[in-house]
Amino acid sequence: MLYEKRITVNVHAGDELTRARIVRQLRPTPWFGVVREGGAVDILFLGRNDKTAGVQLRRLTRDGRTPVVVVAEQLSETELMAIEEYGVTSVLLWGERLTAGRLSRAVHNAAGCCPRLPVLTALV
Repeated sequence: MLYEKRITVNVHAGDELTRARIVRQLRPTPWFGVVREGGAVDILFLGRNDKTAGVQLRRLTRDGRTPVVVVAEQLSETELMAIEEYGVTSVLLWGERLTAGRLSRAVHNAAGCCPRLPVLTALV
């Protein structure tokens, strides 16, 4: 499938190493461009011990300007419901299940290139 323009993605994480690991998943895909500001899609990493992740999630989803994809180490049912209430487009779990293909589909879904699926189906 050919895309006419690149999708710019801004990756947010509590530390640069985690950010770099997510960016590395996106790099082989030629239709994504990773930027520090002004991306068409935001990816937010929610770590187990990240105290600022909730604040970042609220900040990114408050204005609804850009769609948000969440990559999480672990999620409880309550956290998942809260994420859905914030209007997050896709949720992926960190680890061996996070592949470049799944991340690519989530970003394309967020950018509106694919049919929109309910957020809960992203975890299956």
